[in-house]
Amino acid sequence: MSIAEFFSLCNLHPWAYIAIIINLGVVFVNGYTDGPATIATAVHTRSIRPRVAFLLCATFNLLGALAIGAFSIYLSQVFGGDIINTISNLVNYGDASTDKVLCAIACGLIAIIATSQICTRLGLPSSQSNCLIGGLTGGGIALIVLGFNGSIGAGPWIKVIAGFVGSLIVGFLLGFGLTKLIELICRKMNKGKTNRFFNNGQIASCSLMSFVHGVQDGGKFIGISILIAAILLTNKDTSLSLDSAVNSINGTWWLYLPVCVVLFIACLLGNRRILNSLGRGMANINRYQAFATDIASSVGLLVATLFGLPLSTGTIKNTAIMGTAATRSVRRVKWKKAGEIILWNFLAFPISMLIAFIFALIFVWTVK
Repeated sequence: MSIAEFFSLCNLHPWAYIAIIINLGVVFVNGYTDGPATIATAVHTRSIRPRVAFLLCATFNLLGALAIGAFSIYLSQVFGGDIINTISNLVNYGDASTDKVLCAIACGLIAIIATSQICTRLGLPSSQSNCLIGGLTGGGIALIVLGFNGSIGAGPWIKVIAGFVGSLIVGFLLGFGLTKLIELICRKMNKGKTNRFFNNGQIASCSLMSFVHGVQDGGKFIGISILIAAILLTNKDTSLSLDSAVNSINGTWWLYLPVCVVLFIACLLGNRRILNSLGRGMANINRYQAFATDIASSVGLLVATLFGLPLSTGTIKNTAIMGTAATRSVRRVKWKKAGEIILWNFLAFPISMLIAFIFALIFVWTVK
């Protein structure tokens, strides 16, 4: 599909423009609220100044999003699935018209912004991953209720649940285990030298965390862009299935570049309240523990991405912080704050689903 062909199809289906604009708005919200999670520990330990940290965050998120946009099709071939395919298969829209489907997707994206704003006002990191899944599902359920014979993809939802539950367990265990390993290796080393190493190491580890966040979350919203284009293409060529259209468009640079640029700007501007909530709100950790947290979170996110699991960056980072702090004493973890953050990440599913469902019921029936 060429750029000219894409815009000619959008002119026939104006809801495509609405969905694209809202998707870029959601990308901005994602970078603004999730970006601080990737640099919180490095800033908290004063290994890096906030201004420099946000610049690193933006740069490496951009590189990560560019990487998944360019190479997602190869990940799918090697590992049998990727984030983009998981997103496109989340909902079967049945026999609803192209404009109704695009309207339902737009309503799902609106729900992400609404849910994120609720969390942002409370100074809590919201999970755009969970909001995205809930929003798309809520829009799909509205179409089913309205009688368009659609369905919710069981396979993608299994991946979603596995990702959420797994991030709680794996993040904690990776944070705990890696911290213990570092303590074992460094137990007889000079403390001054190890502090200098981990001070510099945190610059690398938070950069890695930002890169993997760009891969994971950038891939989700690139997936929405590709899904919109694939829906338009299947309307033009009825012989194509949605999966075939997605695979034929996947990797198209002009579809994923706007997402990458908006993510860069959003991360650069990132929310300072969320930075403080993560950095100081959950646990008191030192430099080597912060380094372990970033590496543990990055490994968890990267493995999830390779197998197409839509994972919440905030959730796995939070549980990694808990696991790292727990190596010294469980009392070092501020369990009330940690539980509050994890609870809101979980509630993102039903809240965004409900908002999307209501908006879709209101707007879909007005569309031809």
